[in-house]
Amino acid sequence: MIDSPRRPAAPPSTPANTALALVICTIALITLALGLAKDLGTPAFIALIGAELVLTAAMGALFGASRTQSTADDEQRQRDAAALDALEPLHGGERR
Repeated sequence: MIDSPRRPAAPPSTPANTALALVICTIALITLALGLAKDLGTPAFIALIGAELVLTAAMGALFGASRTQSTADDEQRQRDAAALDALEPLHGGERR
């Protein structure tokens, strides 16, 4: 793989970033549900509360996936470092 010295145009999306974006949706739904509680019927109010709970569960799952991904990245980084350390004697200490 060829590594480019340039940085990517946009950082890759991570589960944590997606979960943080869902916080805005959840807050908006909570505000909507509380603001329209008197005007909405009971089924609509319960539907909004249910949607908030689903979004909250999704955020928890995404944060959990983010933690798992970061743990896997750390393990990969350690394996890469060990492989590079094992290859160091083959290099002979020469610098180009």
